[in-house]
Amino acid sequence: MKNIKNLKYVLIFATLIVMTLPVHASAATVYLQSSRSTIAVGDTAIISVKIDADGAVLNSVEGTVGLTSSSTSHHAVLAVQQYSLGSSAFGLWPRTPSLSSDGNSVSFVGGVPGGFSIEGATLFKIIVTATSTGTVTITPEDMTVFANDGNGTKVPVQLKGLTITVVPAVAGVAPVNDWTSIISTDTTPPEPFIIVIGQDPSVYGGKKFAYFSAVDNQSGIDHYEVSEDGAPYVRSGSTYVMQDQSNSVRLNVVAYDKAGNTRSASYPIASIPSSQNNSVSWMSIIIVVVIVVILIVIIYMIGKKISKNRKLKKNKEDSSSNAPTNL
Repeated sequence: MKNIKNLKYVLIFATLIVMTLPVHASAATVYLQSSRSTIAVGDTAIISVKIDADGAVLNSVEGTVGLTSSSTSHHAVLAVQQYSLGSSAFGLWPRTPSLSSDGNSVSFVGGVPGGFSIEGATLFKIIVTATSTGTVTITPEDMTVFANDGNGTKVPVQLKGLTITVVPAVAGVAPVNDWTSIISTDTTPPEPFIIVIGQDPSVYGGKKFAYFSAVDNQSGIDHYEVSEDGAPYVRSGSTYVMQDQSNSVRLNVVAYDKAGNTRSASYPIASIPSSQNNSVSWMSIIIVVVIVVILIVIIYMIGKKISKNRKLKKNKEDSSSNAPTNL
């Protein structure tokens, strides 16, 4: 009986200790990595925007990456040259990385169907060139991470930045270009892809459009070129509104990666030789088509989610501005 009473006190004491311990809430971490922390004027470096899921299953991230310079001149210490989606964990980009008008931040919205739970996943890379001496603090800002639960649940997020120091160039020493080193070794074309035709009254005025999304795991996709009904190729993003709105349209799309390697696709899909296993081949095509349709739906849903969040934020700001002020 005495032992039971002592055990009771031990359990109470242990419970009190556990209650006083800090509670660890699962939180994703968005952070930055650089190919070098110190570079010379004229050098080109690669900044990777990365994320740790910390056990959570995520499906989309939106936010900005800010670049704050210590330079007192009007010239930026680092100039953003371009972006690379090579090896990105995301396959959907409602908003590909883009530089603000003042050159001080990069915004983006990306996602992946089915979600992911990866430590150290790369979202995208920023290619920068040092233009003058000084230091630049690069920080993820206003990051919103969504769980893959179908409810648009926001996941707590931790942000970690980095600082790059730019030193004077050394006379007689050629600038180092980390990006050129990657481009020069990329001889692999983008992965095979297909073209899907879509039509929605709320998109492009109800006109038929083509959607395609190639993946390149080395240097990343640079752009697409589209030929409609044998016309000259025109540069395009991953969506192309067709000039010919009939059902007999023919499209050829060429995907270019950053190194200039190409991969082509056509619509309608070329017929499959009878010597092949037609049932298996067509089943593969159907699966790919279904996946791409799901991607289009997810892009639409992410866009609606972003619009809703912006509207709620604007309403809060309007409410604050209309509130009475004590003088």
